[in-house]
Amino acid sequence: MTDRRRKEFDPREFFHGEKAFPRKSLGQNFIKDPRVIERIVEAAGLSGDDCVLEIGPGMGALTVALAEKAGKVIAIEKDERVITPLRKILEPYPNAEVVRADCLKLDFRDFYTGKKLKTVSNLPYSISTPVLIKLLGDRDIFSSLVLMLQLEVGQRITASPGGKQYGSLSVLLQTYTDVRMLFRVPPSAFWPRPKVDSVVLKFVPLPRPRVPLSDERIHERVLRAAFSSRRKMLGNSLQSLLSREAAESVLAACGIDRSRRAETLSIEEYGMLANEVARSHKTGLAPDIPRCVD
Repeated sequence: MTDRRRKEFDPREFFHGEKAFPRKSLGQNFIKDPRVIERIVEAAGLSGDDCVLEIGPGMGALTVALAEKAGKVIAIEKDERVITPLRKILEPYPNAEVVRADCLKLDFRDFYTGKKLKTVSNLPYSISTPVLIKLLGDRDIFSSLVLMLQLEVGQRITASPGGKQYGSLSVLLQTYTDVRMLFRVPPSAFWPRPKVDSVVLKFVPLPRPRVPLSDERIHERVLRAAFSSRRKMLGNSLQSLLSREAAESVLAACGIDRSRRAETLSIEEYGMLANEVARSHKTGLAPDIPRCVD
């Protein structure tokens, strides 16, 4: 049962009176509001059988709440200054482990034991996009991800075709996950206060991509090329990936007008386009593609 008397975390208590400040270079804004923490934990739907990966635990306010619900919590923290006080706070919770590491250099599969993990995190602003891409690459080992992000990033992720916020991140995450925006979080819920609102989203990885893809790497490269110059027509922007002739041929085969712009294509159209690029490569119609595919 959630402790509704949980106090708001006090940075002075956490750092034992020592002068310590969040590092802007690490994008640190520590969550401290117990009401927000309770809503995040509730959204994760945790049980005693769950193993939770938390990226950027900071002062441990969310970590403690997770440890009270989950069977195991692995908190990954890069900032060496918070490791000792964080471990001190977590002493009453033997099911919580603090791992000092850079999450972008860590292999999440090292924590996978056969049962899918859950991720619940207040992601550092400065690395939220690369962390999302990394988690997406390991989506088969996660059953769900509940993440707090900058509002602007959350809006980009959930954007629909035709809008200014719709981009490669929208297409990638909506292709591979069911994603929902749950609730907004005001700056007052953090220490220090960020200048923008945040948002909590829940991602559930799909058993297979929303659209059939013959080569996921080519799909990602097509998105990168298409959105590299948003104001360009697709027939031109795809030339960073293909020759002009190959780009025209692929678009024609998909029935996509070369004058359309990247933000107007649906997830399904991007899947069709990526598959046609892959097919053209295999048949030798687009021999220049190998230089762009690792």
